[in-house]
Amino acid sequence: SKREKFAGNIAAITTLQTIEQENRHATKEEQEILSKYVGWGGLSEIFDKDNSSFSSEFTQLKSLLSEDEYSMARASTLNAHYTSPIVIKAIYDAVENMGFTTGNILEPACGIGHFFGMLSEGMESSNLYGIELDSITGRIAKQLYPSANISITGFEKTELPDSFFDLAIGNVPFGNYKLSEKKYDNLNFLIHDHFFAKTLDKVRPGGVVAFITSKGTMDKQSPDVRRYLAQRAELLGAIRLPNNTFKNAGTEVTSDIIFLQKRDRPIDIDRDWIYLNTNEDDIALNSYFADNPEMILGKMEMKSGPFGMESTCMPIPDVDLAEQLKAAIQNIEGSIGEMELPDMEVGTNTSIPADPTVKNFSYTLVDGEVYYR
Repeated sequence: SKREKFAGNIAAITTLQTIEQENRHATKEEQEILSKYVGWGGLSEIFDKDNSSFSSEFTQLKSLLSEDEYSMARASTLNAHYTSPIVIKAIYDAVENMGFTTGNILEPACGIGHFFGMLSEGMESSNLYGIELDSITGRIAKQLYPSANISITGFEKTELPDSFFDLAIGNVPFGNYKLSEKKYDNLNFLIHDHFFAKTLDKVRPGGVVAFITSKGTMDKQSPDVRRYLAQRAELLGAIRLPNNTFKNAGTEVTSDIIFLQKRDRPIDIDRDWIYLNTNEDDIALNSYFADNPEMILGKMEMKSGPFGMESTCMPIPDVDLAEQLKAAIQNIEGSIGEMELPDMEVGTNTSIPADPTVKNFSYTLVDGEVYYR
């Protein structure tokens, strides 16, 4: 319930504050409390001072957070949607089927780090990089995954090297607004499209982006964003999730998991999936889903939404989502090859995780030792 979620969040925040005041790492028991933080998605009434049924919660939260933390928490009600472990596991299974074992993994909207927490055993030696806008959420992530490299800032403000990551995963923020970043401003993309465009620059050629996004990415009328993506990446496949997948986060939304593999260089050929088509019920949807109806884990129906009638993926009664996902990921094509490194005469076998601030194919000093990236 909303009150239980609130109580879990408050327990996590007070635990975090204690740990930080004592300037130490979280204990195992404290990590347990921190991991129950679900953010504020679907809890907007707690920030409404005129909502009498949540007035004590409003007062408690206001007194607990600094002004900055409070305004960030309030802003996060739009985007902070907890991703179900079933969906996270399916994404890792698909990537594992492509042969991925270890590398640099980026999550550009990492929340408290559930994707890091569910990293499959074969991938545990990967270097993890997370970006999180919300201060409390990002600080909890740092306590839960101290070996990950987590930055608390907006993705548009991060200075990450291009072609550095082997894999990018996560649930990108949905929203009807734009981020400002000089390199991408002329594209005029909404926030989730901006995340796709920037992330594609950050993964290496042959690297994979596996993102959960609203169905708008695949189904919006204009093909412009999809054309931009198709020029730079091959679509390995997509899975449409039923609209109750994020019900635990207080939202009913039809969303897709999209798997893209970055090309060596942009091409200027239109792929079928940039266009829309209709299914047998005459509902407009991406031609990929029209051609591959088995990748839709539900039934497409027209339902009344906030902007009139819209297509929605309704769950099939009494069907297990985990089983559906297991079958669907078998149809995701692709393989992630090892990064080809240039031949070099190197008289050492010492390697350390690459520092993203060091440019590819250049030398750097670390603790008085020379390293080549």
